[in-house]
Amino acid sequence: MKCLIAKIKQVWLADDAAGGGSLKDLFDWFQLLTKVGGPFGYFVNGSKSWLIVKSKEDEVRAREIFGDQVQITSEGQRHLGAALGSLTFKKEYCQTKVDSWTEQIKVLAEIAKTQPQAAYCGFTRGFLSKFTYFLRTIEGFEDYTDGLQEVLTHQFVPALFAAEAPFDSLQTDLFSLPTSKGGLGIPILKEEASQQYAASLSITSPHVESIIAQDNCLRKTNTNEKDQTTLRSELVSAKAERIKEKTTTVHDNLPEDAQRFMEQSQDRGASSWVNAIPIEEEGFNVNKQEFFDALRLRYNLPLPGLPPVCACGKPYSVFHAHECSKGGFVNRRHDNLRDLFVRLLNEVCTNVQAEPHLLNLSGEVLQYATAIRGDDARLDIRARGFWRSGQDALFDVRVTHVNAESQRHLSTKTIFNNHQQEKKRHYNQRCMDQGATFTALIFGTNGGVGKECSMFMARLAELLSVKRNEEYNDVMNWLRTKVSVEVVKSALLCVRGSRTPWIKKEVKVSEDFGLSVVTAGL
Repeated sequence: MKCLIAKIKQVWLADDAAGGGSLKDLFDWFQLLTKVGGPFGYFVNGSKSWLIVKSKEDEVRAREIFGDQVQITSEGQRHLGAALGSLTFKKEYCQTKVDSWTEQIKVLAEIAKTQPQAAYCGFTRGFLSKFTYFLRTIEGFEDYTDGLQEVLTHQFVPALFAAEAPFDSLQTDLFSLPTSKGGLGIPILKEEASQQYAASLSITSPHVESIIAQDNCLRKTNTNEKDQTTLRSELVSAKAERIKEKTTTVHDNLPEDAQRFMEQSQDRGASSWVNAIPIEEEGFNVNKQEFFDALRLRYNLPLPGLPPVCACGKPYSVFHAHECSKGGFVNRRHDNLRDLFVRLLNEVCTNVQAEPHLLNLSGEVLQYATAIRGDDARLDIRARGFWRSGQDALFDVRVTHVNAESQRHLSTKTIFNNHQQEKKRHYNQRCMDQGATFTALIFGTNGGVGKECSMFMARLAELLSVKRNEEYNDVMNWLRTKVSVEVVKSALLCVRGSRTPWIKKEVKVSEDFGLSVVTAGL
């Protein structure tokens, strides 16, 4: 038995077995598996077993040896999802697979017209992994992807933006970048294929050597002495370097305004809403108009259907909408975040309050001329025990429009720091004089956050993870996504929200309901 096993190059994945060798040895191996497998609960199913031979002549001889105990082919067969066999079979298999995907992406593009967030999530969480697997396992898979790429570029991506025409090649390159780099993670398959296959060959080379040598342990390759950890680390570094180079190339070729928006989308947390699965119970879902608008704002693309004049009388634009106080939307985007943090802080702190008043001044000298001195001064949140046990922590929230005319020439890092320092000058000394700490929570309409705000969110996630006995990374990911979605929704409300009720004709409303009832004899 040991002699027979040594003649067959075997590889097993759970209960899927594969072996290579001469026809006679393979037949003896098949019979042995059939005989000894039963007592161990392993039953060979000949009707689902395939023998792949190199030629028609070998196929005839194989049938003489195996009879009808297994399926026999000289063309090829699917093995673990990939193609094994002749070039003709490989071509037919790959083309059939790609044609099927192409039709599915066409359906997904139709879904994106009414449910763009769900369609995008379905692509990135489902189809993308399918593509990656075949790019890694089948050499030259890029030769079959032209039709699929055309549907992605000309139908699916435009549907996500509710665009009437496909985007140019530079924008397609931008969308192919990871979301953390300002893209959407929608790959250019021809570009990805060779890189994925080369990486697969490299990382699996020790496995191949072990299978050929039939070793029980993973071998180092003959060509180098690097272990799996080193290989994986090098591949990750090489991929990161390729993405960095492409990001730089795309950025440098974009118009100046588009460069700024690309930089803003790379802020930590700015892309969390893009990656979120639209779970309604968590509040991570947005409607189709919000998704279309959010993507357009992310890439500084024009929004259709905006009024020419604002209710305040000024010319209407996205930039004006984020600063116009009429309608209360600017305050609303601040209030939503305040209420979220009050709710979460109440789980981990005591004496939590929204809009607490500061203690009145009684002769204290404040350093800065811009410090808030009024007796009615209040902040957004108070929570005891956040930074230090028994000490009050005071917080003030600000959401700033990072593309306002006064800030468009600045980086988001500088913008957040400027607003943070302004808040510090307003409140820090007064809070410290009453024995409390002060933290400025600065958010940008792009989804980014200031340095102190980032520290606050990390501390809040830590306290919540301890309180709920959950993983810190899970809490932090949820918190960052929740904040990102809230910022996006409030920013879109500023743009699309109605600042005055719209009616077809004037409707008379009584100024005194009681008098009207008496007069009308009601």
